[in-house]
Amino acid sequence: MNTFGRALRFFRPEADRMAVVFLLLLLAIAANLAKPWILAIVVDSLLGQQPLATWLRSAFGPSAKASLLWLLTFGFLGLHLAQAALGTWANYLGMQIGQSGLHRVRNELFSTLQKFSLRMRHGSHSHDLASRAAWDTHAFQSLFHQGFLAPIGATMGLVLMGIVMARLNFVVTLVSFTVVPPLLLVLKHFGSKIPDRTQAAQQAETQVSTFVQQTLASLPLIQSYTREDYEENAFTSRTAVAMEKRMVQHGWELGFRLAVGITFAVVAAAIVWFGSKQVLAGRLTTGQLLIFLAYLPQFFEPLNQLSRLGSTLTHATVGIRRVFDLLDTPEEVKDAPQARPVMSAREFTAATTQPSPGKRGGQPRLPDPRTLICEGTIAFQQVSFAYQKSRPVLEEVSFQITPGQTVAIIGPGGAGKTTLLQLLPRFFDPTAGAILLEGADLRELRLRELRRQIAFVLQEPIVLPASLAENIAYGKPRASRREIEEAARAAHADKFIEKLPNAYNTIIGEGATRLNAGERQRVNLARAFLKDAPLLLLDEPAGAVDAEPDALLVAALANLTAGRTTLIAARRLETIRRADKILVLRDGRLVDAGTPVELASKPGYYSQMLLETQH
Repeated sequence: MNTFGRALRFFRPEADRMAVVFLLLLLAIAANLAKPWILAIVVDSLLGQQPLATWLRSAFGPSAKASLLWLLTFGFLGLHLAQAALGTWANYLGMQIGQSGLHRVRNELFSTLQKFSLRMRHGSHSHDLASRAAWDTHAFQSLFHQGFLAPIGATMGLVLMGIVMARLNFVVTLVSFTVVPPLLLVLKHFGSKIPDRTQAAQQAETQVSTFVQQTLASLPLIQSYTREDYEENAFTSRTAVAMEKRMVQHGWELGFRLAVGITFAVVAAAIVWFGSKQVLAGRLTTGQLLIFLAYLPQFFEPLNQLSRLGSTLTHATVGIRRVFDLLDTPEEVKDAPQARPVMSAREFTAATTQPSPGKRGGQPRLPDPRTLICEGTIAFQQVSFAYQKSRPVLEEVSFQITPGQTVAIIGPGGAGKTTLLQLLPRFFDPTAGAILLEGADLRELRLRELRRQIAFVLQEPIVLPASLAENIAYGKPRASRREIEEAARAAHADKFIEKLPNAYNTIIGEGATRLNAGERQRVNLARAFLKDAPLLLLDEPAGAVDAEPDALLVAALANLTAGRTTLIAARRLETIRRADKILVLRDGRLVDAGTPVELASKPGYYSQMLLETQH
């Protein structure tokens, strides 16, 4: 399937409404073509000498002409109103179809973006992905309107107009269609030049605006160094360039109008010449000649739309292909064909004891016998990972963790601590080796169910533009207010929340109530408390927090890690000392491991941290 055919498939569900749009366009074109006929009848039969139809004379008698004038007047008004109403209705439905297709494209693209692994996002700029989702998707709508709907409507108009004209007089029709080649040449020549001149003028105007902003920001510097004259000259030169560019743009626009006017004037004169000869020869009436002259200006818009078709398709192709590049990106982290279900012990107990809804006898529905019960046994077996093959981040890392253990991962910056944590929820998969949960390779487990067993708290706390209650309940949307408040108390977040204007209903995030780093992190910890997952990953959770709120945060971390298997990338001794085991990473390799007491008694990275703290 070619690019355009594939792009238009997003509009196929609207096939019924598209048929209505084309019918409305056809009726609007017919009403538009009928309008000059009213004038032709007025000129020929009311103002001229052409006799009225027999049925009119018999129906209206002596006042036939007066009655016909009223009839034609109301008919002329009705055709104008009908064309306007039908055209408006067709355009509105067309816009609805375009928006519906855009809606489908954006939804599919957003769904694809959410499946990206962190390795794929690591190689892409977030603003580029956002630009493709927000702006490049408009290319689909543009393709539908300017590349599909408008050309079909324009073609229908030209074909119907040509048929009507040919039935009136073939010679004058040929003369009328001589406007097409020169008009297309004018449209092509000016159509490629005017946008470039317009863009150049806009860029010059932008430089003027930018220079004013820079001057106002630098005003103390300019005044203290008495550089006002220099800056004024610099500004004058920019406004002169802007004026020149804008005049060039307007010159091309006026030249375009002049060329179109000359083209129509020459062809209109030819129609008058040849049409008058046909009238004198009795092959055409005066009113019918006026129909040709009325149709002539209507060539412009359809030809203008068709002349822009190539440019429209070219520009739309760029945006559409950028979107398809994302949609066609292979899903790197996904479920295996026969992936195993995963449950926590709490979920398994609930599933095997609580009655299944709608099942007779209230018997519980037993889980899949292949279900893995997550208790917290983790093993890394010769795990290696690299974003790029030439630059490994982790190399042959091996260790084991037993249920309920708290393991601190320490090492210098860039050692691979965060990457190691991100491998557990399968934000990406190792390039070599295996990570086991309860003896099963993570890649054998259902991805969404695996991630439900993990609570991940990042170093930079993420706060969404929503209420505090919604932020805390993000991982458990149906949580009761009581559960939300209990999670906040466990995270030592309840005190500052209750002081806010609307307590748990206070809107936070960008453009709303701002929280300091410690408060934001405790909201994130409350979110992890409420999720109540058996596995906990903490990526330097106190790293972005000042010393003052540290005591509350450390206490919240102690509450959160209790009874859970915890891996924590840490650099603060208060956190590290509480760990059951310490793993030391350096340059992506596991260089040491042991309890805090064991590592403190021998030379190494941890003992060096202790010495530096004492000094």
